[in-house]
Amino acid sequence: MSSTASINIPHLVVAGAEPWGHARPLCAFVARVVLNRPVYVTLFTTPRVCARVKTEISRWFGPEDAERHNLIRVVALDCLAEGASNFIEALELEHQRYVAAFEDAYKLIMAARPVTCFETKVEVLAVPAPKVVVIDFMAGRLTHTIHKISNAKAIAFACGMATFGYTFFAPSERSGRPNFKVKVLEEAARTGRDPLEIADDLGHTYTDDIIQNPGLPKMYHWENDPQQVGHMLKGILGGIWMGFADAYDSCDGMLITSPEVYEPHAIAATKEWFAESSRSVWAIGPLAPATTTEQAMSNEEAQSENSADIKKFLDSVLSKNGEHSAIYVSFGSGFWPSELSKLETFVDVLLEKKVPFILSYGSPLAQLTDSFKERVGQSGLGLLSRWSPQQTILSHQALGWFVTHAGHNSILEALQSGVPMICWPFHADQPANAVCLTEVHDVAYELLEVRTGNGLKPILRTGKAPVNTSEALRAEVNEVLDKAFGDDGAQKRVNVKKLQQKINSAWDKDGPAYVDMVRFLDTL
Repeated sequence: MSSTASINIPHLVVAGAEPWGHARPLCAFVARVVLNRPVYVTLFTTPRVCARVKTEISRWFGPEDAERHNLIRVVALDCLAEGASNFIEALELEHQRYVAAFEDAYKLIMAARPVTCFETKVEVLAVPAPKVVVIDFMAGRLTHTIHKISNAKAIAFACGMATFGYTFFAPSERSGRPNFKVKVLEEAARTGRDPLEIADDLGHTYTDDIIQNPGLPKMYHWENDPQQVGHMLKGILGGIWMGFADAYDSCDGMLITSPEVYEPHAIAATKEWFAESSRSVWAIGPLAPATTTEQAMSNEEAQSENSADIKKFLDSVLSKNGEHSAIYVSFGSGFWPSELSKLETFVDVLLEKKVPFILSYGSPLAQLTDSFKERVGQSGLGLLSRWSPQQTILSHQALGWFVTHAGHNSILEALQSGVPMICWPFHADQPANAVCLTEVHDVAYELLEVRTGNGLKPILRTGKAPVNTSEALRAEVNEVLDKAFGDDGAQKRVNVKKLQQKINSAWDKDGPAYVDMVRFLDTL
């Protein structure tokens, strides 16, 4: 484009995060930005997901949209960790390097100078400095970088459940909870310990306090930790939670990916909280691409080497078993059960009941025994997939139920596709999502006998604790599946179809998500 055109087109910088449940909605966000208005977007990401991010963004654009598509420039930062002894250490080192690399690149951006993608070595055209920077709320510490270097507004991108963010990071007088960041800093001042170490300890400490999430039944604090996650998060959780806290405390506004109809009480409470400091909140969910265009589906399928096998499997299930007969199991790109025996028991029941299923094991921590793989392979009922095209699966007529960790991105994709769920939550916003889906919207079941660690303590809404035996788990899975494929499950499917229509209409002209996106774009 000409230099004059460059000057007249606003520029939006976006700092992403690597976990796919965070990266994917950001891809959708930047696509919706440029499809709505001509805006240069510079999206910073990591080398490991750079190519996938580009492919995901391309799902939104047909040939007629090429000019708008070209406004998005994806730049991988030099943040790969060298010398890390394990996966957890590598994640922490890479995040530290990402923050430093972003600062260097942001200085170039603010000087209207070109930046170079570490992955492709391609230099990205210099465009005018931005007035607004959007950062994934996991990287909340970048708010300080932005404010130190420029006068640009730092807008947090909250791709988790608004209820979780409000309960754990709102001021105590609002949430009724001790503020996480305040508690960390007070303890650091008292003891002289590293705040991140304290934050990591607090992030793994749960009590019998009773929590009132906006719009949800009361829960014990420990119910937010229904699975042992120390093997996944010990050593990095403190940095993640302090990043969240920085995002809520220091941002100049917040984009929320939840549809208002899903959690209206929490979104309203967050808007009231932010209004006290003259900060705006824009609720722009849902953000998954439509499943009705060829480019949306083919470019998702291109991200999985198993796409052809998965489609063939589902087509076969549809032919043999009919609609809504299969189950899809996925714990996202990061989480995995600490006790594999519980997953094996669940799958054993599927095999006994002859329920066809797809099990996705995308986590780097995922492990499946050879005997388990052989049992599934010989059954003719199951398909194992390292990385699965989730929307392709959710939109297939053969799919009946989604067994999910209740990560926010996953549950919203299921709701957009009208698929009821069986929840197996692990951490963070997942337990609250499970309660919202089961108790508020009645579109899901939750497995309780799969719990470990703190999850074995009593559940406030039932007054009971899990029995924690393989027999109890087997009985629960049988009961849930019988309900799911019976009249009770049929009613949940009716409920989810109604919620699907409300959620998807958020992007209609004059719908709440569309209106809030326009309001946000007016700030650029």
